[in-house]
Amino acid sequence: STKRPMALKTIVDVYHRYSIREGKLDLLNFNDFKTLLTEYHPEYLKKIFKETDLNKDKELTFEEFTIVLAKVTDDAHRIIHKDDRCTPDKD
Repeated sequence: STKRPMALKTIVDVYHRYSIREGKLDLLNFNDFKTLLTEYHPEYLKKIFKETDLNKDKELTFEEFTIVLAKVTDDAHRIIHKDDRCTPDKD
């Protein structure tokens, strides 16, 4: 499906849109991350940054950023299902 590559491209594009603002190219520092989450998901800011900055360098690699996406996606999924987990029969 052409939607999958477009969705993945969108994720990469969002990461790049914010990772080029300050510091090293292709790394999200805390200020970049703060701007991104303030615009997209403000309530997660500090907690999720600390959880996903695996090497504690105060910057997120793209790999660490994908952990953010997984956590935010999982939370949104739980909210949609009102904390009920999906089973093979319902999604």
